[in-house]
Amino acid sequence: MGALDQFPLEAEIALTEFRSEATLTERLRVYHRLRVRRRNDLIGVLIDADSWRELVHYVERLEAEIERAEDAEVRAIIESRVAGGPLEPGSPSLVDEIEQEYQRNLAEPRP
Repeated sequence: MGALDQFPLEAEIALTEFRSEATLTERLRVYHRLRVRRRNDLIGVLIDADSWRELVHYVERLEAEIERAEDAEVRAIIESRVAGGPLEPGSPSLVDEIEQEYQRNLAEPRP
């Protein structure tokens, strides 16, 4: 799929044509994406289910790629600040361990 700003919209449908299920179904089958117009105003976009799923997967892949890039950047920053120190990726279980240790330290009496 191309960039979202280049989302191809070759076909249109007028709101009045929504009354005809056959017209709507046929145009979606042929074009998969329709500009919805009321008179001369573009009011929305209608896409078929397969195109919607494709768009959702595309966005999910982009979000995963962004997350990997951000993780790599954070890792590089941490490694540069803690030269030679161990770097463990976070996890829910590690967070729980840290929280439990913190609570134990708070509960211990201070001399």
